[in-house]
Amino acid sequence: MVRSQVLALVAASGLAAGPAAANPVKSLYTTVELGACKQIKRHRDGGAWLCKGLDGIPVYVAEGDLRQFVSAGANAENRRAATQTLGPFNSIFESGNDRATIEWRFDRRGDRRLPYALIVRFHTSQEGRKGDVLVVMKITARETCHVAHIDALANQNAITLARFIADEKAKSFDCRDAPHAEGATGRSPM
Repeated sequence: MVRSQVLALVAASGLAAGPAAANPVKSLYTTVELGACKQIKRHRDGGAWLCKGLDGIPVYVAEGDLRQFVSAGANAENRRAATQTLGPFNSIFESGNDRATIEWRFDRRGDRRLPYALIVRFHTSQEGRKGDVLVVMKITARETCHVAHIDALANQNAITLARFIADEKAKSFDCRDAPHAEGATGRSPM
């Protein structure tokens, strides 16, 4: 990470230099650019790619039927998240852009960062309506899955809500359960 990215992260997190900065950082961000990823599948409706995430953790991105799937971790393409998406047409890439951001929530153990949740923005569309949905995912050494979907247009502080869900619910979430909507809904197709 370059110095300017670190400074931007510190400024965005509200941390200041000095004794108050002793609390560990809870979020870091990585970007997905399919051109920099390794394509592992190609088919008529899309394909699948492996990208590098936080500390080199594999990030799997697939698309098909105008929908995208995101998973992360060892064997990311075989985790539950690799089969989960939103009902409406969707993309993690905003129209006209080929970069998407993933927020990683993590704990520190010594010098190691141990991610427990991801937050990914999906841009949705259905019957002429467009929206943004934040997807909170659980990640462990063995599994990745959707925990919650948050309508980013219906919730004024959607990212704050997503971080709360990630921090308070992701670790204990059972990936056999279906994800659920959190907060207000109705503005974005979900």
